Amino acid sequence: MKRSALGKGLGALIPGAATNADDNNVTEIISPNMIHELPVEKIKPSPFQPRLVFDSAKLAELAQSISERGVIQPIVVRATGDFYELIVGERRLRAIESLGRTTIPAIIIESLSNEEAMELTLIENIQREDLNAIEEAKAYQRLMTECNMAQAEVAERVGIDRSSVANSVRLLSLPAIIQEMVSQEKLTPGHARTLLALNTDSEKIALAEKVIAHDLSVRQLEALVYINKTPRKKVQIRQRSVEIVSIEENLKRKLGTKVLIDQRKKGGRILIEYYSNDELERLLEIFGIAENR
Repeated sequence: MKRSALGKGLGALIPGAATNADDNNVTEIISPNMIHELPVEKIKPSPFQPRLVFDSAKLAELAQSISERGVIQPIVVRATGDFYELIVGERRLRAIESLGRTTIPAIIIESLSNEEAMELTLIENIQREDLNAIEEAKAYQRLMTECNMAQAEVAERVGIDRSSVANSVRLLSLPAIIQEMVSQEKLTPGHARTLLALNTDSEKIALAEKVIAHDLSVRQLEALVYINKTPRKKVQIRQRSVEIVSIEENLKRKLGTKVLIDQRKKGGRILIEYYSNDELERLLEIFGIAENR
């Protein structure tokens, strides 16, 4: 199957449409007689939709815009028996449904294979730049595995460099809980890529939670990752009394960080860990010495 047509946008797939290869705006590449008012109940969602999260506030804004000005850009569907399968425009369809309207303007593509439908849906969503980082990574992955594209080919179709595709897909090797943090924008893709340098999932999750708890920057996280990957001498902790262990636990709760009490015959030492300059400032404030430094 030739894929070159997909790189030219919808115009290359719609009979009678203009052939402006640089224009992906449907309203400018089609003529009015190609638009049909389709019953909403006859339109099925796309099985290839990469977006998993739909912002309710933005959907409400879109619905308000449609209520005032109508659907400026028709959705795109393909015929599947007595129904139509959505290819492009799920946000518009959801907004129309929220308004209680029964029809929506659409372009019908009569002949479109599953592979073409998937490729068009994924690329259209990626190029709109409103997928979260994990949705985008999964879209690239599907283009490679289900459309048999190499990373370089995906990059060319989407209009980015190959390394960006590679770095995006690497996020999918992170634990599911961290992927969810990225999807919810609790972690940035930069934080997530930095965590990839750690060896174990438990280390990655622990530092991810610390980033969120202390609002650490990517640079601060890089310093923590370096510390975790650098071999350190083990601190020999002698056997301690129940009272000392209890004091240690109280200090941990009070300071919000790891504390070790190394008790000796005479005296001993208290080891308090911190993981960034900001955390050091926080500890100094607790000790009441930040202003006197």
